[in-house]
Amino acid sequence: MFFPLEIAIASLLALIFSAYILVGGFIWGAGYQPVPKKSLLRMIELSSPSERTNVYDLGSGFGRIVIEVARRTGARCTGVEIDPVKCFWASWAVRRNGFQERVRIIRSNLLEADISSADVVFVFLWSRIMERLKEKITSEMKPGSLVVSYWHRFRGWEPEASDEKLRVYLYRVPHTASHSQS
Repeated sequence: MFFPLEIAIASLLALIFSAYILVGGFIWGAGYQPVPKKSLLRMIELSSPSERTNVYDLGSGFGRIVIEVARRTGARCTGVEIDPVKCFWASWAVRRNGFQERVRIIRSNLLEADISSADVVFVFLWSRIMERLKEKITSEMKPGSLVVSYWHRFRGWEPEASDEKLRVYLYRVPHTASHSQS
């Protein structure tokens, strides 16, 4: 049986946790807002990952995208997330769903993480970070690799494919002089 003090403490803890999830993410650079299921499925469809594909989700939150991509396609997936609570939760979700062999979660700033092995990168980021990410993509990713963005576009890049209704944009990494040759 619960007593009023226990109920009050449990309610307060639930409120603090909810506030952290909804607002606390701004401490790390972005709030939490999941990609709608229809848009996520379209992102997967446009990028067509397979078992041989390395998929990264930059700003992976609770790991929903990397788990779904691994479940549907068998791709090797990496979630990059800076928020320690979301990393813990995502790692737990990966284990709970049995995807430890296909999915890993890395706690890192997405602008500092090594994405050179990525064949496909998923992003749902604020427009102000997209320009900095564009520079990182062209300098680290292999030409021909794919970037799938939900909601925001890369300024100056024309999507190879898009779904305006679902706000999904597929880009192919161009061959540029700034790309380091490995």
